[in-house]
Amino acid sequence: MNKVFAFATLILPLYTFSQDYFQQQVDHVISVQLNDQEHVLDAEITTKYLNNSPDALEEIWMHLWPNAYSSGRTALAKQQYRSGDLFMYYAIAKDLGGIDDIAFKVNGEETQWEFESENPDIAVIHLATPLQPGDSLEIYTPFQVRIPSGKISRLGHIGQSYQITQWYPKPAVYDREGWHAMPYLDQGEFYSEFGTFDVYITLPKNYTVGATGDMPEGDVDNDAESKRLELLDKNTREYFSHIDGINIDTDNSFPKSDEILKTLHFHQENVHDFAWFADKRYKVLRDSVKLPHSGRFVTTWAMFTPNQEKLWEKASDYLNQSTYYYSLWNGDYPYNHVTAVDGTISAGGGMEYPNVTVIGESEGDFWLNVVIAHEVGHNWFYGILGSNERENAWMDEGINSFNETRYLMEYYEGKDLGFLSENVNPKLIETFDLENFEYRWIDELSYLFPARLGVDQPLQCHSDDFSSLNYGAMVYKKTAAVFGFMRQYLGDEKFDKAMKTYFEDWKFKHPTPSDLQDSMEKSTGEDLSWFFEGWIKTDEKNNWKVCEAKEVDGSVEVSLRNIGNQTSPVEVVVYNGDEVVGSTWAEVSSPRKKTKVTIPVSESTHVIIDPNRFDLDYDRKNNYSKTSGILKKFEPIQVKIMTRLDDGNKSQLFWLPTSAWNVHSGAMVGVAVHNTTIPMRNLEWYVNPMMGFKENLSLNGTAAITYSEGKWSAMTRASRFMSIENNENSWEPIFSPKPTHRLSFELNKKFNKVVNSPWSSKLGYEYVRRFGFSDDFGKRVSENPHRESHQLRFEAINSSSKIVGLKQNLGAELRYFNFQQMSGIFISPPQYYDNKNVVAMGNYSLSHRLNEKGDRIKLSLLGAYVFNFDEYSHIRLSSNGFNASNDPMADILLLGRDDSHSFLRAQAPNLYGAVPISYSTDKWFANARVDLDFKKNLDWFIGYVATDLETDLVAGLTYSIGFIKIQMPLYSDEIIINDYNPVDLWTFSLNLMDLHPSKIIRKSL
Repeated sequence: MNKVFAFATLILPLYTFSQDYFQQQVDHVISVQLNDQEHVLDAEITTKYLNNSPDALEEIWMHLWPNAYSSGRTALAKQQYRSGDLFMYYAIAKDLGGIDDIAFKVNGEETQWEFESENPDIAVIHLATPLQPGDSLEIYTPFQVRIPSGKISRLGHIGQSYQITQWYPKPAVYDREGWHAMPYLDQGEFYSEFGTFDVYITLPKNYTVGATGDMPEGDVDNDAESKRLELLDKNTREYFSHIDGINIDTDNSFPKSDEILKTLHFHQENVHDFAWFADKRYKVLRDSVKLPHSGRFVTTWAMFTPNQEKLWEKASDYLNQSTYYYSLWNGDYPYNHVTAVDGTISAGGGMEYPNVTVIGESEGDFWLNVVIAHEVGHNWFYGILGSNERENAWMDEGINSFNETRYLMEYYEGKDLGFLSENVNPKLIETFDLENFEYRWIDELSYLFPARLGVDQPLQCHSDDFSSLNYGAMVYKKTAAVFGFMRQYLGDEKFDKAMKTYFEDWKFKHPTPSDLQDSMEKSTGEDLSWFFEGWIKTDEKNNWKVCEAKEVDGSVEVSLRNIGNQTSPVEVVVYNGDEVVGSTWAEVSSPRKKTKVTIPVSESTHVIIDPNRFDLDYDRKNNYSKTSGILKKFEPIQVKIMTRLDDGNKSQLFWLPTSAWNVHSGAMVGVAVHNTTIPMRNLEWYVNPMMGFKENLSLNGTAAITYSEGKWSAMTRASRFMSIENNENSWEPIFSPKPTHRLSFELNKKFNKVVNSPWSSKLGYEYVRRFGFSDDFGKRVSENPHRESHQLRFEAINSSSKIVGLKQNLGAELRYFNFQQMSGIFISPPQYYDNKNVVAMGNYSLSHRLNEKGDRIKLSLLGAYVFNFDEYSHIRLSSNGFNASNDPMADILLLGRDDSHSFLRAQAPNLYGAVPISYSTDKWFANARVDLDFKKNLDWFIGYVATDLETDLVAGLTYSIGFIKIQMPLYSDEIIINDYNPVDLWTFSLNLMDLHPSKIIRKSL
């Protein structure tokens, strides 16, 4: 059996690709009536299925995608849970949907069919007689669709505004690879067969419908509807003329449905889907656009509610311009109309279907243009070029995003951010030197953020395998950037010709990645395997370096090396001052290969690799060189406040003023100098000296250097601060602050972060050395002892368990301490010995979301044990975590480090859900805690703590606001027995260490 399977595994792909291309023909006739009181569709469908394959088909796989909304157990629901959307889990019956009353007949005869065992939105029809090559059959069924809430996904309603998409039974695609039966998903779209649609929609007379297809003349209701739409267009234009410059309150409520019904007939050929949208509030604008190649006119329709009507006044222009430019670059639009409807959808910003696109709420004119253009563009990428969106999302979303970026730069006739001024303050653009920012760089930056954090993925992945972050950053933005690179490399004429060849070769068909490659290579006459095998199929990084640049006999010779892992060409540009005096392309080169180019120029100052940022260079710090002089690779220095975009052609240095306060140094001011850019670099550093002004001046501050590469990161950190701490060998405390220093080094490795697994984890090591303690014997001050520790820790997070709404955290650590201690307080000079201990600590927490409001219950377990290697231990554990009197290695940021009775002594981080009652032990402790989170900022908790000496039951409240958390025990044995005022036992924590922007970003990813 295994040998047979292995043989089939080897042979089947060869057989698949040796087959001639074929494509099934699937034609539909659908009659449907809308019940807008019950939000139900009553319908029937007849599908003619023509088998153009060389195979006899014994079954037909069907998509019943409305059933994706039928329960909280479908593939759609599970995918939404993974991304944190639990609406379907808590949804009540009226919010869910489904498809019922299915009764398939084949050629008029009842037939055997069944649901796929794992997915209720997939079914299979078993044919009584195999469908032979070249033969056809008819599949008939009545059906009823319960329209779900529009808050879930693409099919739905918001009140009596209807988005009817993926709503009818339709066959899955059968191609050279076999059947493509797939459940409906949010992330990962569609793959359907081309054919002809005749759809008859019955609904109340005062609904306006935007749909796939044309309304054939001659039908009474169609002719009346055409006149009605003309009148709506006229009224809308008069309305805008009347309210020009006037702010008015618009009525967005639904009018009563007309008792008279109408039936509209829509017909369209060469499409693979049919969608329609209906609303009684629509205003309508009709226009047309002349196509660039054929000169044919295409009608454009904008249908919108009063909700954002002023934005939609310009929608016709966006439709016309995007249709024109997509046709210009890819091939003329083949249908008769393009329609954009205001869908008021809650589940997304826009979605495309043949001839018609639905648009959600927009933040301004620019963003409405962006979404309309993007969704109109999908008429080409996947509408006309029907690739498998589920398996090759980059072929539709990505190439379409490339065209969207190109269109926006053409539409606004500029490269900078000026056209974003409705959302970006012009002063902000000026402050951060963004005047010359090119809009297309957003595509590159969107890729570099996850790439430099080591969480990017190849473009060639199944849609459901992408993380939510990467579905946007990779599928949309990186693909747009790499096709922009291809366009720059080939040149506009060659590139546009290649895309038109692809369009003509594969319109109304199902192209694969290899088909796109074949079309482009046929058109350009070039081997583009480096692009499709490397840039599409891998996540390897592109990185070129200038080795040497020099002037030689009226030319500039530039030696280059590909130091990345991606095969690619690269553009080299020569400057004389700010003027470009020459450029050329270095040949396509494999990793580690060195190449040389010669550029004829009379005078030059420097060269830059890819100065216009097309090639997604991972690190541009090695892209610059002068052509003469010394320090040829030292870039011009840029010193700016705060931060800037990463510019590899400059040595960037940033600063910003800082201030702080603690009880030992008082108010502090300083300046932070750093190299952190946007996006973050692999190697980052900062230095932040600060001067304290309490009593005598005191020097404080921190400095750190961090290096990250993929899932690995390392950091060295140094800090100096003033501190007061008791020394057990001294008979009196030290009352004047003394300087102390802390040095640390840590190394971390992340696991399972990109793979769509519910678990992510991290393993880390940290070394800490703290020195500068003073032992005060009256007027005598001893030498400075030190403390050091070695820590190994493991953390794991389960963010999407099979139990919906459950999150789990697991942690374990071992920490070795070595403290230098004095052997006696009367020995002079002081003598020291090493006091060694190991602390083992474990923690576990789980929280469960209880309802749609977000109420949670959380369980936390924490325990620690001290292994003492000496008779007397200098490690004492506190059951509520580190605090002002018990943070021996200065691991946390404290406002005061002494045993005084000021309120600052109450600062304690309560890490890992520690119970906020402080019991001290040098042996072990364990605690358990339950939190009930029913209010926005206020939680109830109850906990139990045990040490080697005592136990206690604690209950109280937790108040949280921002980075401040206050723990308020109201009941415990300690409070009752010792008659304490509960307020005296309250603690607070400040999570200041986690507020650094780069730490927030790295932690979230």
